[in-house]
Amino acid sequence: MGTYCQKASDTLERLCLVGAGALLVVNLASVMIGVFSRFYRAPVWTTDLAKVTLVWMVMLAAAPALKRGEHMAIHILVDKLSPNARKLAVAFRTVVFVSILGIMIWLGGAYAYKMRLFTIMTLGIKKAIPLMAVPVGMALMLIEYSLQQFVAIDALAQKPEDSGQSPAREDVP
Repeated sequence: MGTYCQKASDTLERLCLVGAGALLVVNLASVMIGVFSRFYRAPVWTTDLAKVTLVWMVMLAAAPALKRGEHMAIHILVDKLSPNARKLAVAFRTVVFVSILGIMIWLGGAYAYKMRLFTIMTLGIKKAIPLMAVPVGMALMLIEYSLQQFVAIDALAQKPEDSGQSPAREDVP
């Protein structure tokens, strides 16, 4: 199960990063067009396109950042706890994290649904498209987090029991 989850996690990470990278290219092109065309007649759509691609790019890159441990965390308090209290704190953190992601998915989706009738005039797209970045990004983070939990559980299950002996080192003759 852990191997399947690791492959799914790696695939999800690659897809998110490819999507975020493509949006970065579009974002940079939009900004450059807007900057250089200010000397002549700037298209009105460049700013809105830059905003939409920036939001989607950040939300797509959030799941890979979570997998790589690049989100902010403060370990100083948790590290000072006893092992049992640390386990409780980690369990509490997990419940809070999953709850916040669930709330963001629900509220973000509900707000995007409410705004589905409005249009971004400069781009000719529904406002729901940029607003869907939040629930989609949060859902990707929840999927990635869940996959990583299964990978961690599988790694713990396959960890050899400590026999009391120090591990053999290959670099020592």
